[in-house]
Parts: sequence; C-alpha cells; structure tokens
Amino acid sequence: MNSKQIEQYFMFLGQKLDEIKIKASVILLGGALMVTQIGNRKSTQDIDVVIATNDRHTYQAIQSAVQLVAKEKNLSPSWLNDDVTIIVDQIGKPKAPRQWKTFSNLTVYIPEFEYMLALKLFSGRPQDDRDIRALAQRLQIHTKTQAWSIVNTYIPFNQLSMRNQYTTQAIDRCFTQ
Repeated sequence: MNSKQIEQYFMFLGQKLDEIKIKASVILLGGALMVTQIGNRKSTQDIDVVIATNDRHTYQAIQSAVQLVAKEKNLSPSWLNDDVTIIVDQIGKPKAPRQWKTFSNLTVYIPEFEYMLALKLFSGRPQDDRDIRALAQRLQIHTKTQAWSIVNTYIPFNQLSMRNQYTTQAIDRCFTQ
C-alpha cells in the first residue's frame, strides 16, 4: 500500500464506522507511518495500528468494520493489523501522540518519531535498518550514545533486558560512532 491507498482505506474504514455509529481512534505505527510521514519508502504490506479503546464491544465493532472494508475492497483480512498492541502494552504508549487526520468517524494519531525509533531499535530486526536510519536522520541522531538515550527514554529496563542483544545489534548496524 502506498500513501494514497493508506489514506483511502482509512477513509473507507471511517465511513464504515460512521454507518455503525462508532467513533474510533488509532495510533499509526510501523511501515505505514514510515510511508505517510517519513517518506523513506513507497509502500508497506499492511497498516500497523494500536486501536485506542479498552471497551470490548467497541473493539469488536471496529474489527467488524475492518473486515467489511477488507471484503468490499478485496484486501487481505490483515490489511489493518493491531498485533503491535502487544508490544505497546508492554513498553508503554507514546508520550506525546498528535492527531494526524480524521476520516469521518476514525481519528488517526501518530507518535513522536523518537518513539517509533525506539520501537524499531527495540525490535532489532535487520529489515528495519532502513527505517531506523531514516528516523535517525530526521531526528538528527548520529551516535550510538544518542540512539541508546532514545531507547532508554521509551523502553522500560525490564523489557529492554529481554531483547538487549537485538537492540545492541541494531544500534551497531545503524550507527558507526
């Protein structure tokens, strides 16, 4: 999905939510954030979000609307993926998300880019290196010390200790100093 398609699918989802009289908010993360906000890549396979609700009924209604959009627009059932919620629940939500756009009954927020950089470094996946470098450039993070400072600001020590090796490898791959 490119940036235009991401916005179109959010628009369709917002319309479906309007039809069922549900207002929803999501926090945009992952590749879709990189495509729409950083522009370092042209497309992503899915849209990673955190659905901002603790109400089970609302969550289920949103998921039903997501599936309706998938069916009507011939998208993968996982076009909107909230698996990242598990990680966000463990490490904490962004400190200062800001509203990006509203699509009818759907409001989309984006985290501060430092949070996204911390998440990408925490995951430690080599396929995230391009995103890490783009975020670091945008934030003017040039050294390993600066990268560790971002990680330590957003990732709790008890969580970091479980993935420290992967985070260290990502920082070593992406920062020379």
